[in-house]
Amino acid sequence: MSLSALTDLFARHRARATGLWRLGQDPHRTIFMEAGDIVFATSTHPLDRLTHLLVERGRITQAQLDYAMANLNPAMSIGKNLIEMGFITQRDLLDVARAQVERVVWASLATQGEVPAFEAKDLDATTVRLPFDTPAMLLTGVLNLMDREWVLEELGPLNQVVVLEGRRHQELALPPDLAKLPGLLDGSRTLMELSRESGVEPFRLGAFILFLREMGWARLHELPPLDRRALEMAMDPTDHAITPALPEPATAPQPSLFSEIHASQHPTINLEHLSKALDELGPEDEVEELPWTVPLPPDPEPALPIQHEATGRTERLEPSAPPRPAPTPSRRPLVLLGVLVVIGALWAGISRFKRPHPAPPAAAVAAHPPAAGPAVASPEGAKPVPVPSPGPKPEPASPPPAPPSPPAPKPEPPSVPSKAERLQTIIQGDWKKAVSQGSLQTKALQGRWTLRLEIACQGQTIQHAAELLKGQDPDLFLVPMTLRDGRTCYQVFFGSFGSEAAAREAARKLPSPFLAEGNRPKPYRVSQIPDRQ
Repeated sequence: MSLSALTDLFARHRARATGLWRLGQDPHRTIFMEAGDIVFATSTHPLDRLTHLLVERGRITQAQLDYAMANLNPAMSIGKNLIEMGFITQRDLLDVARAQVERVVWASLATQGEVPAFEAKDLDATTVRLPFDTPAMLLTGVLNLMDREWVLEELGPLNQVVVLEGRRHQELALPPDLAKLPGLLDGSRTLMELSRESGVEPFRLGAFILFLREMGWARLHELPPLDRRALEMAMDPTDHAITPALPEPATAPQPSLFSEIHASQHPTINLEHLSKALDELGPEDEVEELPWTVPLPPDPEPALPIQHEATGRTERLEPSAPPRPAPTPSRRPLVLLGVLVVIGALWAGISRFKRPHPAPPAAAVAAHPPAAGPAVASPEGAKPVPVPSPGPKPEPASPPPAPPSPPAPKPEPPSVPSKAERLQTIIQGDWKKAVSQGSLQTKALQGRWTLRLEIACQGQTIQHAAELLKGQDPDLFLVPMTLRDGRTCYQVFFGSFGSEAAAREAARKLPSPFLAEGNRPKPYRVSQIPDRQ
């Protein structure tokens, strides 16, 4: 299904057609067109009748209408009968007749799935011709469309740009919120960007753009996907010079083992490495004379004192300077000698830091015996005196076990709000609370059916629906829905029913605004309520 009636009626207006445009069989609606302009309309739908509009607009009462229908003069129309009886004036009849034509046209624009028929012919002289601004009437009808799904499907994706054609739109008196839109329709903004810049709700903006397109006053183009790389190259077309590859770094020569030792002034103690290096030396490495390159060790430290326990003497060995070997034609003896010198220097340095203090003489030890302790050194031949070990320490008494704590009470689940509470929340406009209450209601109604009245993106629309049902103590709740353009709107649901048939029966008893053309109260099983469009 699609809005075929809307597109066909706009096409007849653009073609400046004259004749009868008919929609439906029984009941049906007929629009009289002359050179593309709408001059009159009739309908057999009960809500479109003149008598219904007179009562609806308060021009007459139902009792006056019943009296007039019972006393009609068959030679005159109903309107003239009411004028003759003094219930309405000629001005009242003209105003309600214009309202009847507008209602027929607007209902035809919102009709889905029905294919219209057009009979091209000249209108009779007896045909009533009322003065209308046809573009303004069609614009109001498109802006009053309520079915977002079919309007957006007819319009197309929201990434399209709009370009105006001609200046016919300047003849229209646009609503205040749409007045600045024509100045932005230069083909550089998408529909979503237009909505953000103008502050117009996307669905209302889409309906206005749909009107401009069907009138032939604008055309729409869908933008291709944006190639960011191509855009950057277009903005900066200069070719950058390619940096030449860096040369490979030269391999640094590996220093020999002895040059590293000489440079660091710290002899190595890796004897395995030294042994391997010595093994690799061959007869060709020998030279006639090799100068002494191994650094000499520092002055030797005094030798460690040696204590003789029997005599109490302390002797100190005098260090002897290492002899300087004479150079030989072979490198191997020199290397071995250098290694020995290095090891001796290392041992002297280590001994300097680990030298023990000299023990006191035996006489001093006998004169001042050490204090008694767990382990006392005794003279030779004496046995150590055992020290009694302390007894086992008493274990501290364990505290008595604490009494078990009572279990924490389980939180009670939130209660389902009543119908009055949900209605009051919607009237107050607390949408966050209304959505929370709707979530609790859907959990409580699992397995049952409900009616979706409408999908609304503005709080005034939801509150208007609640006001229409306020006198009936309505069972309303809201469920959020994510639309295709990423926005979040609200589904307005009504009632709880045991079956789909019961829900459809309840839909027939709703107030007339919910049953007007374009509105479709739809039954849903609660577990199958959609959250996306």
